[in-house]
Amino acid sequence: MPFAKQLRFVLCTTICFSFFSFTNIESENAKHINNEAPGVSVINMTNAILYYVNLHRRSIGLQSLRLNNFESSLALQHSINMASNKTPFGHDGFPQRAKTISHQIGKISLAAENVASGDMSAKEVVDGWLHSPGHKRNIETDFTLTGIGVAKNNKGVIYYTQIFTK
Repeated sequence: MPFAKQLRFVLCTTICFSFFSFTNIESENAKHINNEAPGVSVINMTNAILYYVNLHRRSIGLQSLRLNNFESSLALQHSINMASNKTPFGHDGFPQRAKTISHQIGKISLAAENVASGDMSAKEVVDGWLHSPGHKRNIETDFTLTGIGVAKNNKGVIYYTQIFTK
C-alpha cells in the first residue's frame, strides 16, 4: 500500500438477493462518540468520499451513486460500533444491515460493503479501496445507492463504512 500511515482495510462482502421475506428490524439511533475527523466535519468527509467514489465511477463510464440517508444511518451505526469496540473491525452484521435496508427501501438485488480505519482523508480512503481488488469491485459494480458513515473512537482512530445497494 502506498501510504505511510497505518491503515486497515478489510476484504469487502457482497451479498446477492433472490427474494426475502423480512421482519421489521429497527436500527438503534446513532449515538455520536466524537465522530469528527481532524479538521474535517463528518458531513464533509461523507460528501468527499461520495465525490471521489463517483469521480472514479464516472471516469469508467458508470453512473454516480446516490446517497441514501437510511443506508448512511446504518453505515454510521456500524462505524460507531467498530469505533466503540461493540463489534470488531470488519463486516460483522452486514447480512442483517442488508436485510434492514431491503425492508426499509424495498427489494434490493445486490448489496456490498467497504470498511476502512485510520487517520485518512476521504481521497486516501477511496484510493485505498481502489487499490484493493474486492473493494474496487464494489465501487465499480452497477450499484445505484450508497450510504456512508464515519466515526472516531476515543483514541482518535477513524472508522469508515460504505454500503452499496442495487
